[in-house]
Amino acid sequence: MLKLIGLGLSIDLLPIGNLLKLLKCNKILLDKYTSIWFSNNLDISEIFKVYGVEVIYASRKDLEGENIDSIVEEAKDKDLCIAVPGDPLIATTHSAIAIEALKKGVLVEIAPASSILNVGISMSCLQIYRFGKIATVVKPKNGIEYEYPLQIVKLNRSLDLHTMLLLEMDIEKNYFMTPKEAIEILINIQKRWGEEIITSNDIVIVLQAITSIKGKTYTITVNDILKEVIEFKEPPYTIIIPARKLHPIEKECLDNIEKLNYTSYIKYIDINKLLKNIISK
Repeated sequence: MLKLIGLGLSIDLLPIGNLLKLLKCNKILLDKYTSIWFSNNLDISEIFKVYGVEVIYASRKDLEGENIDSIVEEAKDKDLCIAVPGDPLIATTHSAIAIEALKKGVLVEIAPASSILNVGISMSCLQIYRFGKIATVVKPKNGIEYEYPLQIVKLNRSLDLHTMLLLEMDIEKNYFMTPKEAIEILINIQKRWGEEIITSNDIVIVLQAITSIKGKTYTITVNDILKEVIEFKEPPYTIIIPARKLHPIEKECLDNIEKLNYTSYIKYIDINKLLKNIISK
């Protein structure tokens, strides 16, 4: 069987059920390509090794192209697991593997977990039913700017909805788009369109390395992002552009959002001891 098992955004958000499923795998491909997973200074691979599970760190080349066939073939004879930062099927990389496995008669199990989509909404303190389409802001390629994210912001704002924007990252090249880069790209596109979809005084929510030890949520104007009033140092980043008209509760929430806390306690726990207690029961 092929198992796609979500790790959540960090070790704090790793579901106990998913952890137990991983411990029953013959082999784990630990995805180091599609996103960052905050271990908060704990080496989870060592936990798996204690229980006799083989762990391989998987890069892009291990999870795409011709290697998909190798993964599927190996899953015919053993329980092969791909441990995915966040939720397993948020990244199309894992969807492609799952589809190929199913086409070849290999059973596929999905174990969902938290992702930036639900955690980001929670930490924004905005109402979930007022979020519109999501987009990813990417760098211009060969001089061509990808306009879709601004189209989505325009659409959502016309419907009085909030917009979550994921920012491009390339973990293998250690590249993480900053909030300033993202806003500059959007502003350049709207200038070319001759429109003002985003204004300099608009409030933006910036989620920085959310659920990590150094995670933080900011509210900041577009103008202050461009002026680098805050120096963002802990990637990855996610931007939320709120609707122009806020519900009174949302407005109060935004006014106090930087007081919201997310604290990591997992570093104080002996995970091996915890697992032994769980497994013994």
